[in-house]
Amino acid sequence: MNITNDEIMRYLKTTDTAPGGRTSLLVEEIVCLFKKNITPKSVYGIYDCIVDSSSVTIDRMTITSASLAKHLIDCSRAVLLAATLGANTDTLIRKYSIQDMEKTLIAQSVSTAMIEAYIDEIENDLLQLNELNGFFKVTRFSPGYGDFDITYQKDILKLLDTSRIGLSLTDGLMLIPSKSITAVIGFSQEQNQAPLKCSASERCAPKRCTSCADTNCVFREAAQ
Repeated sequence: MNITNDEIMRYLKTTDTAPGGRTSLLVEEIVCLFKKNITPKSVYGIYDCIVDSSSVTIDRMTITSASLAKHLIDCSRAVLLAATLGANTDTLIRKYSIQDMEKTLIAQSVSTAMIEAYIDEIENDLLQLNELNGFFKVTRFSPGYGDFDITYQKDILKLLDTSRIGLSLTDGLMLIPSKSITAVIGFSQEQNQAPLKCSASERCAPKRCTSCADTNCVFREAAQ
């Protein structure tokens, strides 16, 4: 997967970005280690999507969420996606947390960049599927954004049978392994009416909210 030092440094919120500097060298070390020991996995389903003003029905799951409904307006298809970097990621981060706090922070940032990059790759692959030919993709939207309640994690994991990729939930609705993501990705046949994309960049949400001029974007709500 394609991840850059710039992306990792942004998650770290550091100014020590000089190539060959201490932080840069540690990032390279940890990226190399993670790429050797981590095997991302994912599962998704493509479904018809029915949207009204305050809810979205995807397959046999109805989600009550005005934010998601607004985001998916004009979408007639939706992909439910679950992806994880796997249990090895948590194991490696846990080892660092015992030995070196600086490396722990870097490992957290590297793994976050990795899961985002992995999902970006999956989204690009989806656009090549015959089943979605002629559709235009809307930015992914995850439980916890806006009023899309995190309790819907249960329904998504059940519908996708994420035990196949080793992904489960704690009683507190946290994904295990921790570097995992679930999301809804809408597909519309109306390119010019693709709803609620971040005005800066499709990849920015919810990453760069503090520097974005779109103060009404729903992803800003999730990032605060």
